[in-house]
Amino acid sequence: MTDTSKTTITKTNNNITVFTQEFSKIIRHYKRHCIYIKRLLEETDKSYNEINDKRILAFEKFSEIKLSKLDREYINNIISRPLALIICSQTYNGKARFLNELLNEPLLPESPIIQDNDIVRTIRIKHHPTTGASLNISGSFELVDTNGVQKSLSWSTIPRDDIIVNDENDFHRYRIDEDNDQYETPLLEIRKPLHLLGNYLQIIITPSNQNLHINQFYSQITEEIIPIFIYIIDQEILSENDLEELRSFRTFATNEPILFIRIDQTNSTNNSSSNTDETPGVQIFRQLCELGFLSFLTPESCDSTSEINSSLFQSDMIDNGLSNFSLFLNYIRKHVDRLTLRAVNILQHSQELCLDVFNDSAFEMARDMLITPKRLSYTREKEKDLYESLISLTNSRQNEIQRIIFEAVNEIQEMLIDQACSLEISGIELTDQLTVKTARDLKKCTSVIQDFVLTRLNKAIGEKLSCSVSILHQDYVGTLTRCLSNLERNQDDDEGSASASKALQEILQSAYQVNISLPTNSNLIKILINKMKELFRTFSWSNCPRIDPDFKRSVALNMLQNISDVKLAKSVCTQLNDRIRMSHDNFETLLKQLEHRHSDRLKSTEDKQQRVRKEFTPKIARHLLESTSLKDLIKYGLPQQGREVGRGQYGVVYECDSWANQRSCVLKSVIPPDDRHWNDLALEFHYLRRIPDHPRIVKLIGSVIDYSYRDNTPVLLVMERLTRDLYIALKHKLPFETRIHIALDVIEGLRYLHGLGLVHRDIKLKNVLLDGFNRARITDLGFCKPEVMMSGSLVGTPIHMAPELFTSKYDHTVDVYAFGILFWYICSNGIKLPNNFDVCSSKDVLWSKVKQGIRPERLNNFPDECWEIMSKCWDPQPPQRPYLGEVQEKLERILSKTNKNVLC
Repeated sequence: MTDTSKTTITKTNNNITVFTQEFSKIIRHYKRHCIYIKRLLEETDKSYNEINDKRILAFEKFSEIKLSKLDREYINNIISRPLALIICSQTYNGKARFLNELLNEPLLPESPIIQDNDIVRTIRIKHHPTTGASLNISGSFELVDTNGVQKSLSWSTIPRDDIIVNDENDFHRYRIDEDNDQYETPLLEIRKPLHLLGNYLQIIITPSNQNLHINQFYSQITEEIIPIFIYIIDQEILSENDLEELRSFRTFATNEPILFIRIDQTNSTNNSSSNTDETPGVQIFRQLCELGFLSFLTPESCDSTSEINSSLFQSDMIDNGLSNFSLFLNYIRKHVDRLTLRAVNILQHSQELCLDVFNDSAFEMARDMLITPKRLSYTREKEKDLYESLISLTNSRQNEIQRIIFEAVNEIQEMLIDQACSLEISGIELTDQLTVKTARDLKKCTSVIQDFVLTRLNKAIGEKLSCSVSILHQDYVGTLTRCLSNLERNQDDDEGSASASKALQEILQSAYQVNISLPTNSNLIKILINKMKELFRTFSWSNCPRIDPDFKRSVALNMLQNISDVKLAKSVCTQLNDRIRMSHDNFETLLKQLEHRHSDRLKSTEDKQQRVRKEFTPKIARHLLESTSLKDLIKYGLPQQGREVGRGQYGVVYECDSWANQRSCVLKSVIPPDDRHWNDLALEFHYLRRIPDHPRIVKLIGSVIDYSYRDNTPVLLVMERLTRDLYIALKHKLPFETRIHIALDVIEGLRYLHGLGLVHRDIKLKNVLLDGFNRARITDLGFCKPEVMMSGSLVGTPIHMAPELFTSKYDHTVDVYAFGILFWYICSNGIKLPNNFDVCSSKDVLWSKVKQGIRPERLNNFPDECWEIMSKCWDPQPPQRPYLGEVQEKLERILSKTNKNVLC
């Protein structure tokens, strides 16, 4: 081995071992996290496919929660592609020196074997049990004729001829862009046992002195790997060519960070052209800041990995890189953690959005099931009122219609008679004496005169009636409009069917087709003509009259004198009433059809809501618990458990000195025994994590699932640590003023939860924790859910459970009831069970007594104000229980009196 190939190894054997172990540990953790991400993606996709197949969500809402094409591509790349260290440098020798130091062996020949002007091909280095080498095109197509590359594999340093491109006519150069005269030089792939790399990491040494566009080179080397870019700086400053290359890189790889490693300038040429007094390290740092790779701010202050679409990573620089491999390990760890964190963030964001959509959908479905029957009932009542008012309205207008007809006849009578006298009658044959030859002609003459008079008369009556009828029409249409507009204002259409308001509008429009306008061919005109003609059917002549003006006057006058305005008005009103009754009956029939259609739809909606509540929401919440726990595991690692401080049915609580930059925590280790408890835990975690920090709610710091256990996998919930629970506190007695403060704190916490739409459902002594100042915080949200997500499950602690819990139909007032029981203990200043409950031999007997109205007895030391509060809170009728705001006001008055020494 020549002197130039004997790379100086600065790491001791012990350091080499530690470095290899730590580096391999980082890569193993990354690979393990990728496996978790792959499983999470598969399970999330499976759940989403079920949601889509079952049509749980509308297409638009489902489209919101689906992973975008770019996000899915990113996750698939992370879980399927290996990592690769992409080593770049100002010179080839800088890359060679760093790689040889990293691998602790002189794999690449250094200067003077390789000169600065030599053309060096791309080199890929992989771990493999058997040593081998080959030339590949585009990293995948192996060349058969390798010109001797594979003939001798006994070397420890790669021969110069294998990595050098001899001249521009090299046999192994291939044109890839004829327009720009671009060629691809085959990549040299080295395979040998390198335990530092393992099976999930490779190293790529970028080519030197090749005329390659940075975008072409970037796409070639990153096509099948996840790159980690390392740039070795072995000159005093960055030259103009270096700066241009880095600018081009930033253009094509916007979000890719680079680790700049500055090494000493042994055997390097002094390229400094600056007269500044800055040291080379400071100069280079300033240049990289100007390029936008580095910042004068600390990396932590620039970190924004919490945002999926933000600039993901920050570049960094290590000085004296060949001796600072601990900093190198730290950068690699942060880099791969950020890669996986971004993938987990994508899944977490989608799952959170899905749960939000579920919550909104459950609210809409609950509202639909509650409001639609009421609206149908309301519409039936309003239509009945409308029907009765229209009947009453038409009857009340009969006298007005009669007066209008009378006035119209009087006003038009003389003019009609004059016009009738001069009326020409065609189609009849008259004698010389102007008499008709047949009775049929006489009848025709009479009919023509009557039609003429009726037409003119009806026109006059119609003009008179128009004002009155318009008022009737306005009342009628106005009532309908108000009924419909108030029925379902701003109600969106349901899936695949019209909303109830639109359906009802269609029914009303199709049912109430009462034509009350007055064109010449209207129903009213036809009524008048037919009724008036009926009156003249009895008109007859004793002999054959002359068809002269006197005859015509006589017919017209006789007709006008025989008009009965009373009968005509009554006939018009009767016809309108008949039409309104017909419309009412039609409406009743159509409304029943609508009710039947809505009944089927609401049954389907209820089934869908139950599936959202009981099946899909817990399933997605469990996925979210796993993704969020994986995120916390990547960021903070496993929390270290201390001594045991408590134990429950399914978990143990331990001390935890610090975790996630939080001190004085408790670690709640829960092992869910079955899927139902997994779901409850996942929902508790989801709702608790979404609650903003509040002084009356115990803060959840984070969670981690310890996958090191094959069976009975524990979920570690890390929460803020408080001093004790209310059960222990009352066991040792508390002053009255302190107890009222605690009651007020619980009320404040419950009001906050209810304001977020959440119901706790398990308020009891051990779920109220106290700090060092005896201020209370509510904890254990295992049964806490949004009110619209409650499926009627029987949950809670027996003595604190409201009677309506046994009916499976309850609301947020169950927390008011539970507070009443809790307040009994607070006022009693003890933990002894109420005598009325203590005599019950089992919880079934207790529940039976509660349903019968049995409540805790009043103790002698209970002030009247306190007894009134608890008595009202546990009222058997939920609507009769007080609002929490009212309870808070009463407790504040009690506290005020206590401070004034009115109460002891």
